[in-house]
Amino acid sequence: MTTIDSAEEPGYTSSYLADQHAGQLARLRTLERAFDPLSQAVFDQLDLPRKPAILDLGAGAGSLAGWLSKRYPDATVTATDIDTRFLTGIPGIRVITHNAGTESFPAASFDVVHARALLCHLSEREDILTRAATWVRPGGWLVIEDVSLQPSLRTANPVFRKVAQAGVTLLERTIGSDMLWADTLPGQLRDRGLSNVGHRTLEGRIGDNSPADTFWAATTAQAGPALLKLELLTQDDLEAMASLRADPGFTHTALTFVSAWGQVPRLG
Repeated sequence: MTTIDSAEEPGYTSSYLADQHAGQLARLRTLERAFDPLSQAVFDQLDLPRKPAILDLGAGAGSLAGWLSKRYPDATVTATDIDTRFLTGIPGIRVITHNAGTESFPAASFDVVHARALLCHLSEREDILTRAATWVRPGGWLVIEDVSLQPSLRTANPVFRKVAQAGVTLLERTIGSDMLWADTLPGQLRDRGLSNVGHRTLEGRIGDNSPADTFWAATTAQAGPALLKLELLTQDDLEAMASLRADPGFTHTALTFVSAWGQVPRLG
């Protein structure tokens, strides 16, 4: 596995989370299994036209984009990513290579603009959110979903707390991530003038063999070499955490999946 040079410019595409890693697709699949039920529930409650134009920004491995094309068979579903290697072969979607940090879409292009597990990792997140709201047609929806690691930082377990803090520090240093930003999403949408703002959360636990547990374990394993290289953890720390997670008596909330949505006001 490629490790991170601490002197490199921070960024997702050069980090341990980038798509070139051998285990990245499998890791993204664990994220999908954990997050898809919440995402689907949010879309099921939105009032959309019969033939909606939907943008899935930073679509990753494409499970939600594929689901959207089936959920709304008359929709135009556009799935974008800076690296689209995992989006090929998904029926019913249009795939575009797109850098959300530097590229835009024309105003009022979509009935829904959706981004999941994306903006927390981009330093331009505030600007992207502002621009994304302009891509939504009047009466349409901006749906932003992200992961908060707040629960793992509050744990009283010293091993888990050390590993969690090291993970947050690694994300900040090598990518520029803000893993508490998701908690601010409803306010972020209101600040941009959206109406009918709502949000849902889903607790993700570790130590219980749940989809969230699998996602957490896959991400921690992929981060392991970088955590060691930057001396944020030792091998003993990683082994202690693996033993703790395997302990039948241990389970703990590790993260929160946050979904927030808001409607662009209708004209007149």
